[in-house]
Amino acid sequence: MSLHTALVKIEEQKISSEKAKRFIYSDKNGAESIFVGRVRNENDGKKVTGVTYDAHDQAVIKSFQSICNDAKNKFDKNAKIFLEHAKGYVPVGEISILIAVGAGHRDEAFKICRYILEEVKHQSPIWKKEHYTGGKEEWLPGHSLRPQEKIK
Repeated sequence: MSLHTALVKIEEQKISSEKAKRFIYSDKNGAESIFVGRVRNENDGKKVTGVTYDAHDQAVIKSFQSICNDAKNKFDKNAKIFLEHAKGYVPVGEISILIAVGAGHRDEAFKICRYILEEVKHQSPIWKKEHYTGGKEEWLPGHSLRPQEKIK
């Protein structure tokens, strides 16, 4: 098996970089690239305490699998890919997304990792609500899953 994708209910488990490293390991790989996205403590001048991620679970998994398969077809068909994204409340400093890639060469590993990150941001139905000091919260605008001119 060369692909693992999951939407992790953060109340039940944490996203683990060790699990990702074990999954992508192969002595056929000459390179591993790991991207860890964390909730930061500030956005647009506002003090952030955490982010709640919500998603359409089935659509997210389908998009993750499609994105990862596209990346493999573009860059390295034998790459091993691990992709997990949080669902639920994630406090500042905790992992919200983890992408790990094992590939034959570093260039392919970097390209696959970057491609997956950008495509997840643009294609996957994941929404985020930021929580701020003082108890305020705000849903952030995301990317439309369909081109604007087609939405009526």
